[in-house]
Amino acid sequence: MPKRMPRNLQVVCAGLILLGLLVWLTGFFMPALVPGKSINDLYALQPQLGSGNEAETRQAYYATEVAWRTSRNTWLDIGSGIAISSLTVLLFLRANRVQTRARFRRLKTVSKAGFLIWLNIGWATLLAALYWYHYYRAIRGDFPPFADSIGIPLMYGQAALFGCWLISNGLFLLALWPARLPALLFEKPKYNSWPAVLVDAVVFLPLMFTGLYTIMTIIDGDHLAIAAALLFFYLLLVLRAGYMRAINAR
Repeated sequence: MPKRMPRNLQVVCAGLILLGLLVWLTGFFMPALVPGKSINDLYALQPQLGSGNEAETRQAYYATEVAWRTSRNTWLDIGSGIAISSLTVLLFLRANRVQTRARFRRLKTVSKAGFLIWLNIGWATLLAALYWYHYYRAIRGDFPPFADSIGIPLMYGQAALFGCWLISNGLFLLALWPARLPALLFEKPKYNSWPAVLVDAVVFLPLMFTGLYTIMTIIDGDHLAIAAALLFFYLLLVLRAGYMRAINAR
């Protein structure tokens, strides 16, 4: 039974994909607004309230929107998030031909060149995710009619992404220098030495924040960002494995 664990994991991922699709379909067939109200009724409130203070107008609009909107978008976001994250993990398992528990333990990482290639693929995916996130929510009607153009958050988001993209390449080029890749993804130190403890301590915080970011993207239904977040989580594990192999080779 234990030898079939990774195969069962693939089945679990497939089941989660179906669960995510079911949740998404539940939201898809759910009305966006409470009975008797339409999106035109909601948008019509803007000129009716426009004669007052702008801040009060917006506050009244948002309060009405919260009262009128159903949980449709929440179902759509969580459902797609579960399905996409499960599909990403399933593709990873199948691509690495993980069939037995022993094979899962012997799973090898990418090389240093592969690490940098996948790092840049991850950032490119995040850039595409930025545009898709705002475009998808705009056509879904998530933004009020008086909201500023989505060009503003796209401009600042793009600038931040390019900056982090360049910085991360420089940092990881330095970080990869002492690492030995490829290595076993779950490489363990032969001895409980202080360098091994230091590596685990240093990698723990980025892993924790990346894991939290991944959970947030799943809940938010940030489609493309989910795959990128999972990829970055994997790359941090790869970096740890490279250091552990270097420590064991001493």
